[in-house]
Formats: sequence, C-alpha cells, structure tokens
Amino acid sequence: MPNRSLLQSALLGFTLAALAACDGTSPGGTTSFSVMLKDAPGDVQKAVVTISEVDLVGSGGVQVLTQAPATVDLLTLAATTSTLVQGVEVPSGTYEQLRFKITGACLAVDDGNGGSTVYATDGYDSAPCGGAATGPLQAPSYAQSGLKVSMTGDALALTGPEKIVLVDFDVTQSFGRDAGGSWVMHPVVTGATLTTAP
Repeated sequence: MPNRSLLQSALLGFTLAALAACDGTSPGGTTSFSVMLKDAPGDVQKAVVTISEVDLVGSGGVQVLTQAPATVDLLTLAATTSTLVQGVEVPSGTYEQLRFKITGACLAVDDGNGGSTVYATDGYDSAPCGGAATGPLQAPSYAQSGLKVSMTGDALALTGPEKIVLVDFDVTQSFGRDAGGSWVMHPVVTGATLTTAP
C-alpha cells in the first residue's frame, strides 16, 4: 500500500430497487430503494471507475436495476453524491446481494515532479484521468460476475415504502501496489442503511 492516502473513503449513493419475495409490509408491497455515491479528497489526483450495471440478487434470481454506464471520478464526490439509479419500485422483501459490474478504472498519481502518471485497466479509456496510460492497473474482472457489495445489518431488508443505502468505496484499501510494484485494484466496498438525509 502506498504512503499516500489514495482516498479517505467514497460513499456511493444510488436510488436502487430490489427483487425477491413479495413478503414486505409496505403499502402496495413495493419499496423504493436508493443508493448514493460519495467520496472524500485524498492525495491521488484522479480515481475513475465505470459501473456498467447494478443488480439486486434475491431468492427469485437477479434483477437488473440499471444498465446505463456511469463513469465517476471519486475525487469529485467530496461534497456531493452521485445517483446511479433512482426511484425504482421493486417488490418488498429481504435480498441477499447488491452487485456492481465494473468495466474498468484508471488512476492518476503524483509523479513527484509536479505532473501525473496514469494507470488504467486493459482496454479502458484513460482520458478521464488526464491522458494516455503509461502503465497498467491490474484488476480482477468484474464486468461479468459483478462485484459483491458487503452489506451490514438489515440494509437489504426492504420492508418499508422507501429505503436508501449508502455504499462506501474505500479507495485507500482498493488501490495500491503489489509486491512487484505494479498498481492493482481490489475494490473494498461496503454498504449500510442511511438513517439521515445526505
């Protein structure tokens, strides 16, 4: 892990909706589920990810909440949130997983001379990070199976008329160097129920 703080943490906030058994107690048997994306600034100059799909997984299978790709620089989310999915009504119930399909990422870091060094995953357009990548950003493939978000408590228990979940993308833990010195991305993402308005 580098000495520089790559980011304090990022809260992904989206308005999502769920899928699963319709055993909820909300009026009409549906819940409006929201999730938002946020971050705090760090020493990294750019930390960009593209989320191509958001899925909710329950006993009835997978419900695709959005397939509209969202490319977000986590460093721009220090004082705001980014909505990925909003106002989706889904059957109330308790769900097992929230998954993000991530198709790529790039990172711009201080090169020590007042400039930047850009790293990107294979085939990813690194323009949002300031130009052509000069090195690879290693990452597992999340484009097919998706990245499972670790949810705490009853975050995926959708039993009321509305629910908002905050998803924390911990950039400090998610980006770093391996033993060989290469930059790697292993996203550490957790979520919990939001109890107050953002």
